[in-house]
Amino acid sequence: MKQYEYKIISPLFNAEKNLNELGFEGWELVAVDACSLYLKREIKV
Repeated sequence: MKQYEYKIISPLFNAEKNLNELGFEGWELVAVDACSLYLKREIKV
């Protein structure tokens, strides 16, 4: 069974740069609301 870890961040002035860096680390953006960005990545066991 796949397992995931989650991260919630607030949009920042450098949101594009930060999201690109997180993407290289394996994080996937899965949801957005007015105050937060929600990301997940699979945990390799």
